Amino acid sequence: MKPADVIALPFQWGSELRHRKLFHPRGVLMSGRLERTAPEGEGLPLVSGPILGRVSKALGAPGRLPDIGGLAWRMETPEGSGKWDVLLASVMHGPLSRAVLRPILGWTGSEFSTLMPLAHDDELWWLRARITSTIDGGGLALTDIARRASGEGLDVTVEQALKLNEFQPLARLHFDGVVSGEDISFDPVVNEPEHVRLTPQWLTDFRRAAYRRSREGRDAPNRPTPEEAAEAKDS
Repeated sequence: MKPADVIALPFQWGSELRHRKLFHPRGVLMSGRLERTAPEGEGLPLVSGPILGRVSKALGAPGRLPDIGGLAWRMETPEGSGKWDVLLASVMHGPLSRAVLRPILGWTGSEFSTLMPLAHDDELWWLRARITSTIDGGGLALTDIARRASGEGLDVTVEQALKLNEFQPLARLHFDGVVSGEDISFDPVVNEPEHVRLTPQWLTDFRRAAYRRSREGRDAPNRPTPEEAAEAKDS
């Protein structure tokens, strides 16, 4: 067993206990569209087209309570031959804080980052995003996200930065509908285009193992809670 698999075992155990994802267990799945705003060939090869997106809370804090926010979307690869998943989490402000997680109090204006750079054309690129729509209600309620997406629509700006340079506009996301009755698992390690990869490799290997362990935990047969086990033993 590889070291990354061993280190990732707690993700499987945690998912088994929760019977769902260990992190970002609940979210709002939405349909929408990506529009590229950067010139073609400049930076990361995102292409305009339909997307599926998900806004979530990392720890699953209930209601409007603060949490680490999550933003993900799935789009077509630039080659048109597969899926490209992008996952971001809320981070501190500033060029040196794009990999530092930060709990947030509200959705509007908060910054989200890939936490890891993406290697493309022998350069390292960072992605960040910001929800620009005004989310009514205050706090960090997922119901407010769903209400906005199914009503006026939810807008997100996406920017890219070469190494530690300043961020520049890359794309706009517009979500205009909630996809109910289903959820999907985004995997930025497996679902990636040619010539773009998360880096460094050792951290990518760990994330690959963690996502796999989490899926295995969610698919495991339901285990009784300690209370259920005790009741069965006494009966």
